[in-house]
Amino acid sequence: MALFNISKPTVPLGSWVVVTGVSGLVGSHVADQALRAGFRVRGTTRSTEKNAWVKQHFQKAYGVENFELLEVPDMVAKGAFEKVVAGASGFIHVAIDTAGSVNAHLAIENVVDAAINGIEAAAKEPTMKRFVYTSSSYAATFPSPNEKVVITTETFNDEAATRAKLPDPEGDIVYAASKVEAERQIMAWVKENKPDFVVNTVLPNANIGPVISSAHQGYPTSSRWVKALCGDYDVDFKIPAQHFVNVQDDARLHCIALAHPSIEFERVFAVAGPVKSNAIIGILSR
Repeated sequence: MALFNISKPTVPLGSWVVVTGVSGLVGSHVADQALRAGFRVRGTTRSTEKNAWVKQHFQKAYGVENFELLEVPDMVAKGAFEKVVAGASGFIHVAIDTAGSVNAHLAIENVVDAAINGIEAAAKEPTMKRFVYTSSSYAATFPSPNEKVVITTETFNDEAATRAKLPDPEGDIVYAASKVEAERQIMAWVKENKPDFVVNTVLPNANIGPVISSAHQGYPTSSRWVKALCGDYDVDFKIPAQHFVNVQDDARLHCIALAHPSIEFERVFAVAGPVKSNAIIGILSR
């Protein structure tokens, strides 16, 4: 069942599409929406043993022939993705890992290396038609409540890049700076190497919505807000200023960036509106 009406998708339905970080909140939804649309998905994870549930879930839902799960234990290692791109026509690079280092410089470097490893692997596969990178709206700007900000496709969060160089930067600062640098390095790589495929980026902020498997994923990333505001209510919990997107809509935008012929070398912003904790509480109370 097609989820979007694209008469001549750049990546034909039935093609293999690599989706990294397939056990995470966004990655699992990207895989789900891609499969629903009619693509075949080859997901990657750091541990196929730990995340065997992903394979079981998607093969049961969409057929053994339509989903594969492969292990990429270290995205930063040179050539990390070369074995997973064989025969693939699309590559959606969702995975990110900044948890391995308290050193901001090293964490940012690792994110960039993983991004470049992905696009370099894609470039070695002659069937590749699209590469989609999951960035963040933080790569463009931090949310500024009550302040009008004009954002264009050329807007980058230089504030984050500067603050990340200061002593002991906060995690959100490092995350934002890593996405700024990853996007810029991808753009530089494309300019230098001129690949035969199109490269798009998707820039979501806070993903809100259901998880694919609560039993195995728990409350990943922004879905923990629901737990903090309802299940284990914390009176002192405050959601920082940011925007939201439904995680399923975010996943669909990834698929559109993958397949729509008119979207070429674009930054696709995946934001729907400002996050308001009172609105979340109101929905939960109903």
